[in-house]
Amino acid sequence: MRRIIVALLTVASVPALLPAQVMPATVVRRGSGPGSAGSEAEPVSAILEFASLLDLADSQRVALMDLRRRVRAANAPHLRALDSLRQVLSINTEPRPRGPSEEERRQLARYEELGRPFNDSIRVNNEGARATARRLLDSAQVVRLDSVTSSGRGRRGPPPPV
Repeated sequence: MRRIIVALLTVASVPALLPAQVMPATVVRRGSGPGSAGSEAEPVSAILEFASLLDLADSQRVALMDLRRRVRAANAPHLRALDSLRQVLSINTEPRPRGPSEEERRQLARYEELGRPFNDSIRVNNEGARATARRLLDSAQVVRLDSVTSSGRGRRGPPPPV
């Protein structure tokens, strides 16, 4: 009996010896594909985050929220397909200390290959929504948005065309 208690205590103490933070080997995000930033995954939400800074009128805010609802609805079947594909291929997104195995790397490559059409559709939908959202803003708001998003608080890179 004593051996069993010692064994249980030993097994229970092993997690305490592991590093405090174990990073996931891969992160699968719901957006425009692997590694997508939040603002890229939800471009209208990114604009709504700056509503007070942009001094949005109520009509602009309502139009942007409606646009966000519509793009989410358009992307929903693609996201469900990616979730199903992830399940079918048994993609594990749980953290592991040593990273993905060779088999898991092959599964991820297969997932990226098979998921490309869905990710492309999401990307096209998001780009269209971003362009539509920018057209809802006046020129001063577009300048402020570009200034804020290029200053490191938002998306990286050059501002998108008006």
